[in-house]
Amino acid sequence: MTEHTEPPGAMRELAEPLAAFVEEVALFFESGGMPRIAGRIVGYLLVCDPPHRSVTELAQELDVSKGSVSTMTRMLRNTGLLEQAPVPGERARYMRLRDDGFEAVFEHQLRQVSAFAELASKGLTLLESDAHDRSLRLRTLAALYGFYEREMPRLLQRWREEQVRLVEDVS
Repeated sequence: MTEHTEPPGAMRELAEPLAAFVEEVALFFESGGMPRIAGRIVGYLLVCDPPHRSVTELAQELDVSKGSVSTMTRMLRNTGLLEQAPVPGERARYMRLRDDGFEAVFEHQLRQVSAFAELASKGLTLLESDAHDRSLRLRTLAALYGFYEREMPRLLQRWREEQVRLVEDVS
């Protein structure tokens, strides 16, 4: 029998499917090596209205510590996913998802791919006179990351073209 637990904080006010969605986003982020609370923040900011929250509001609404939210929002800002949202007349710092935040994350991953491709090539140079079997893993890795390095920018460009069409369709 599965125990039903009530969503934390103001998430109780979200419709059950939205609260479940926020938790699914959290689990997705966690499965990728990120802290679950980072995923909960992203999931919540995807569906909350208005689309910005202060650190204090996020802590209350997600029922977690303000320190944890502060640490996670700083980390998410560093990845390019979040930005500070200006709210006239408010002294608190408000955070929101960047409009191009997920694209910024993809660009960061592309830079990581390039750096690792370079590292794999360096390893290959060190083993260039060694037997085939010893260098096979590095050759495969260098080829894979070289492929990613060539194809990911094309994919990003195709996305940008698709995004223009999406904006035109909405207008």
